[in-house]
Amino acid sequence: MNAKEKIASAEKGCQKAQEAWADASAALAGGVSVNGYGIYHDRSELRYKLQAAQVSIGNAMKALDEIDWPTESDYNQLD
Repeated sequence: MNAKEKIASAEKGCQKAQEAWADASAALAGGVSVNGYGIYHDRSELRYKLQAAQVSIGNAMKALDEIDWPTESDYNQLD
C-alpha cells in the first residue's frame, strides 16, 4: 500500500470511528424519566441507552484498532 492509499484508508477508518462515537453520544443524549424520589420510572429506558452506547463505543474502538496509522514519512511523500 502506498502512502496515498494508506492515508486514504486511515481517513476512512477515522470517519467510521467518528460515526460510531456520534452514535454513542446520540444514544446517551437526553434524560430518562424518574419519579419524585429519583427512581427510574422504567429502568429499561436507561438500560437501552447504555446498551446502545456500549455497542457504538465497541464499534468505534474496533475501527480505531483496525487503522494502519500513517507515519510522518507517509505524509512527507505527499508533498
